[in-house]
Order: sequence, then structure tokens, then C-alpha cells
Amino acid sequence: MTVVSCPTVVDITIVRPDLKFQLGFTIQDGVVRSLTRGSIAERSGVRVGHYIIEINGTSTVGLSHKDLVHLLTTTVGDLHLKTMPHLMYKLITGQVIPLYH
Repeated sequence: MTVVSCPTVVDITIVRPDLKFQLGFTIQDGVVRSLTRGSIAERSGVRVGHYIIEINGTSTVGLSHKDLVHLLTTTVGDLHLKTMPHLMYKLITGQVIPLYH
């Protein structure tokens, strides 16, 4: 069996020079659900299935979808994100309990 290392938290910086540039991803419940091929988000390292835990130093935990989208869509310049795999987030927050055999 091969074990592949995966960082728990991924730091991403998206450079968005102007609001006319679409980020190129969709979110649902704080999780990246789709990514446009070749978008600035894809080129910056955004990953499908990752939970966005922080935007520009602001925790997204407990934010409404509307507030999360507002933070993402109104930022120009450097957009700093911290993400982690969705299942990892659920394990850390106790939303999922691991099964041991």
C-alpha cells in the first residue's frame, strides 16, 4: 500500500486584478463544488472538494453562504484562501466519526 502525503491546510493566493475577472469556481456549503478549467482559481491551486476555512484572514466557519460569496466576489488584488479537504474538516469538527475495524 502506498501512502500519499496531503497537507491538512492549503494556503492559496489568487491574484485578481479587476472585478471583471471571474474567479472560476462555485461553492456550496463552503465547499468548492466545481472549477472552470484554466481559470485564475485553478491556476492558483483551488481544489474541488476543499472546504474554504479562511478568506483574507477572516474565518468562514459559521458564515452564511451569502456572506461567503460576498467576501469572494468583492475582493480585488490578492485573495488569500485557506482550504482543507472537506472530509478532513468534517473529521476535525466531529461531524464524522471514523470507523475502526
